[in-house]
Amino acid sequence: MIRRFFLIITGLTLGFFGAATHAASTIQFSAEAIQKVPGKPEMRAKIFVGNNAVRNEYQMNGETFIELIRQGEKGKVILNPQKKEFVVIPGAPANLPFLARNKNKESSPCKGIKNVTCRKLADEKLNDRKTAKWEFVNRVNNRELRSLHWIDSEKNFPIRELFPDGSSSEMRMLGEEQVDGRTTQKWEMVRMSPDGQRQYSMQWHDQELNFAIREVLQGGYSRELRNIKIGKQVSSKFKIPADYKQVSQQQAMKPPR
Repeated sequence: MIRRFFLIITGLTLGFFGAATHAASTIQFSAEAIQKVPGKPEMRAKIFVGNNAVRNEYQMNGETFIELIRQGEKGKVILNPQKKEFVVIPGAPANLPFLARNKNKESSPCKGIKNVTCRKLADEKLNDRKTAKWEFVNRVNNRELRSLHWIDSEKNFPIRELFPDGSSSEMRMLGEEQVDGRTTQKWEMVRMSPDGQRQYSMQWHDQELNFAIREVLQGGYSRELRNIKIGKQVSSKFKIPADYKQVSQQQAMKPPR
């Protein structure tokens, strides 16, 4: 149960904000993350973004759990304050989308991505935006998989991508809007599957944080951050308390007696 809910919360607070590029610095803040899925209860979590680390707090079965994710570290940690226990969920090094995107436009967009190299092909204009066109080469099992990515020169994220399986995505900026008192750019994203089916979504990219703080998908799905408060976070929030005991995933998932 803990692992299943952990995966849900990770998707809520991390997954929908998009893949992070190489981080140059972190804007620290706190917020409330909310996800709505038709026919299911609304999910909420409190998040705290510190110096290369994220803390998520959520409720499950009347108990509070805390998730710690630290940039570059393998695995994530879930704390159980009621039992003063923690469990480590193994995984690849974290790459956090809340971290500010690299403003160095000359930097390689695939820097730090394992088994991937890239080269700049040209500067092009796309949807009235200046972009840099890049080719990515991903080496998997002695095969080279090539994809194309048009990186927006101002925002430094891809607004068109063409993938080896024939799928693609494209973003178009529609204008500025205020979201929960914050200035954002509203973007429409169209994803196309290899068979030609299209999926549409809307994203609102915060001008200061430089990532999407709201996303609305087809079918009534939505995810967003609310009550964003910019400010330095206390470093102890992202550390395992000294009096907590580590337990295995099997022990953590045992129901209370």
